Amino acid sequence: MKQLILLDLDHTIIYGSYAEKESAPLLFQYNTYLKVYKRPLAEKLIAQCKVKGDIIIYTTALRTYANRIAKKLNIQPIEILSRKQCLFKNGSWKKKVKDEWINKYDKIIIIDDSPNVWQATPSTTEMLIPTEFRGSENDFGLEEIITKLSRY
Repeated sequence: MKQLILLDLDHTIIYGSYAEKESAPLLFQYNTYLKVYKRPLAEKLIAQCKVKGDIIIYTTALRTYANRIAKKLNIQPIEILSRKQCLFKNGSWKKKVKDEWINKYDKIIIIDDSPNVWQATPSTTEMLIPTEFRGSENDFGLEEIITKLSRY
């Protein structure tokens, strides 16, 4: 079965913070003010995604930011979709499952802490919704997602 995983970044596998310090491991300093933290179990989730199917990073963030995160976490997506590929509707950015993906893949799995950013998703998609990550080293919100993903 050919699977596609649409992987969100912010609050799903990383957390960008302007605070002096968060307790989660620092992934990198993006600029003078913004630090990016890695969610516990992020690498385990990414490794599992790689064996389960193709990965597309789909984020409402900027492309340069998404590229840097992908490289630091060695995600190796087949594509990175950023804010420019999102729709701006009713004052917020929205993501959409493309028809070409529906035609190419048997199953599409969305891993995103914000299901409300997705336009109507087809019945062939599975939405895995982790709790929102806010930079805590004691966050294990990906544990349940990893368990569910292992069933596919």
